Amino acid sequence: MRPHTILIKLSKMKNLFKLFLLVFLLIGARNYAQHYKAIYKMIYKADSLDNRTLTKNMVLEIRQEQTSFCSYDFYKEDSIYQEKMKLGKEVYQPMFDSDFSIVSNHDKLTVSKFFNFPPNSTIYRLDENEKKFSWEILKETKKINHYICQKAQLKYKGRKWTAWFTKEIPLNFGPYIFEGLPGPILYMEDSRKNYTFELLSLKNTDPADHSLFNNLNAIPISGKEYQKICLDRYHDPYKEMRNDGAFIESSSGELKKPNINEMTRTKQKFIKSHNNPIELSEAVKYP
Repeated sequence: MRPHTILIKLSKMKNLFKLFLLVFLLIGARNYAQHYKAIYKMIYKADSLDNRTLTKNMVLEIRQEQTSFCSYDFYKEDSIYQEKMKLGKEVYQPMFDSDFSIVSNHDKLTVSKFFNFPPNSTIYRLDENEKKFSWEILKETKKINHYICQKAQLKYKGRKWTAWFTKEIPLNFGPYIFEGLPGPILYMEDSRKNYTFELLSLKNTDPADHSLFNNLNAIPISGKEYQKICLDRYHDPYKEMRNDGAFIESSSGELKKPNINEMTRTKQKFIKSHNNPIELSEAVKYP
């Protein structure tokens, strides 16, 4: 089939924001042998009891054998890193942004979640069986970005989700690991509006010669080990500083011992409040 281009129509943004151009380069209908990149705008609450929201653009890489989901900032930094490596330039490995980083390995029927806890640079990988979602597809429709979209609902790990997908684009994907509908998800939110995803762009790209997550040297762990790491971090977040007898510099330039007990209480309060994952039932139960 001769390559052709489908141009997604201008999207209408809320509150008179400027129009965005959503570009979709499709080579062959329903051909997953190609490589696609989708960008979702994710608006979320790190603290479910705080109405303030954070916004982060996320990249979904779609390949035949796997899909990967990570922050746009990390994706961009890694792309620059790989280009400099090809040119033989000296370059430092980009700082890994583990928030919401996940890979669905369709050939292995597994899902890999990635975690790290700055300032510690160690990266962990938690492997699970790939999910099969039980979507309820409803008759209700509406237009999003000039596409006719259909409503679907899903209960998954402590949240009730509403998704709007379109059959007008011959692909099957969604944000994070959500898929299995007869078309891509253009918009999705949970019932508490703790998370919303909006598709900003989709394009056909050249197959990358590496996977973003292959060079992380991540340490495989079990679910129980992950829980233990999180609880150990909660109970003693400044363990290294305590053991090393570290000093900090005051505003006057004087070196002094930090009040680790006070710092620990502050950190524990932060950890407990920022415990609102997409998979809500998997949230760590802190004391």
